[in-house]
Amino acid sequence: MGSVSSLDVGSLELDYSKGEYYNNHSKLFIPSDYGVIKSEMDEGVLRDEMGHARTLGDMKLRLELLGYTINDAQRAYENVLSHYFDDTCLNGFTFDYFRKVVSSVNIEDLDAFKDNFHLTFHDYIADVVLTQSGFEDIKDLVTTHDDDFSALFDRLHPYFIMRLLAENPKNQHVKVMWQTHEIVEAGWVSNDDLYTGVDEKDKFLIITEGSSDLFIIKHAISLLRPELADLFTYVDMEDNYPFSGTGNQYKFFQGLASIGMQNKCLCIFDNDAEGVEKYHKAVDIKAPSNLKVMKLPDLVEFSDFVTEGPTGRHNADVNGKAVAIECFLDLSFKERLEPFIRWSSYKGDANVYQGALEKKGYYLKQFKKVKSLDENYDFSKLNLLLDRIIEVCVS
Repeated sequence: MGSVSSLDVGSLELDYSKGEYYNNHSKLFIPSDYGVIKSEMDEGVLRDEMGHARTLGDMKLRLELLGYTINDAQRAYENVLSHYFDDTCLNGFTFDYFRKVVSSVNIEDLDAFKDNFHLTFHDYIADVVLTQSGFEDIKDLVTTHDDDFSALFDRLHPYFIMRLLAENPKNQHVKVMWQTHEIVEAGWVSNDDLYTGVDEKDKFLIITEGSSDLFIIKHAISLLRPELADLFTYVDMEDNYPFSGTGNQYKFFQGLASIGMQNKCLCIFDNDAEGVEKYHKAVDIKAPSNLKVMKLPDLVEFSDFVTEGPTGRHNADVNGKAVAIECFLDLSFKERLEPFIRWSSYKGDANVYQGALEKKGYYLKQFKKVKSLDENYDFSKLNLLLDRIIEVCVS
C-alpha cells in the first residue's frame, strides 16, 4: 500500500495522496496545530499519530480568507457541472441542491453510521440525509444517479466541501485532520520541510495612511485573531514609511489599480473628512477584484463624542469627520481625563470640519504595552474593526 497522507473531517476522507507525491495542506493550519491527532492500535500497542488538526468551526473563516467562500464554491461547482456532467441527468442539479445535501451532513452521525453499518459516505447520503423532510424533490435524482453524484462530489475541491460542511452548526467542533505521520516516517519529507504555510499570493497586503495605523492593526490581529495572523502582511514600516498622508495613500492605490496588481491588497482610509473623500474617489477607480478598499467603520460610540473648537466644547457626531484608527483603542485605559476631538480645519467642498483625536500618541503608547488579553484593556472597538477588515477581505 505504501505511505499515505490524507485530509479528513472526522471520519470523512476528503483528500488522499501517496509517498513523495503528497498534497500539501499546511496553509490550512498554523504551527501550533501540530501534535497528536489520534491514537491507533498497532499490533496490540497503542500508538500516537502526529499531524495537524483544528476544528471545522475554527477553520471556516480561514477557508474564506483563502478564497473558499460559498460564492466561490458555487462558481467552482457550476464550472465542474458544465465541463464534466453536461450530458448527465445531474445537469439540472443546481448548486442550491448540492449545498443543501452537503451542509445537512452531520459528521458525528456519519461516524456512527459507518461504524455500525460498515457502509460508505454515499450510502449515508442516500439512507440518512435524503430520507429527511425537505429532500423529496431531489432524493430520486441523487439515488438514481449515485455514480454521477459521487463523481461530482469528488471533482469539487476538498476545501469547498469543508466550507459547505461548516454550514452545519453540529459540525463546528469536529476536527479537520491532515494526517502525515506515514510519509514523514517513511522519509519522503521531514517535519521541518512539510510545513510551508501560506503562499505570499494568498496573503492580504494591508496599506494604511501611516505606520502607526499598521502597528495597531498588526498588534490587534496578533492579540485578537492570532489564528489568522499569517494571512496578513504589511508594508515594511521601520524606516521612511512611503505612503504617509491620505493623498500619498490614494496615489499608491491608483498606481496599484493601473498596473493590475495581482496580489491581494486592502487599502484602509481614515474615517475623517479627508479620508472619506479619498475613499469615495478610490471606490470609483476601476480596480481588479483582488484590490480592495475600505474606510474605518462608523461606530455608535463616535456619534456623540466630545469635541473642542473655537466655540468651546460640544458633543458631536465625528463619524466621517475625525475618526482615526486611534479612536478604536481603549481611550480610558490608565487615563482619567475624558478623550476629545479637536477641530482643525474646514473642508468647503464637503461642507464639513476636519478634526483629530487629541493625545493620539499617548493612547498608542498605552496600546503598545498591552501584551495579552488579561490586562483589563477594552478591545470591543478593535474587535469590530477587525471584523470589518476580514469582511472586506472575504468579499
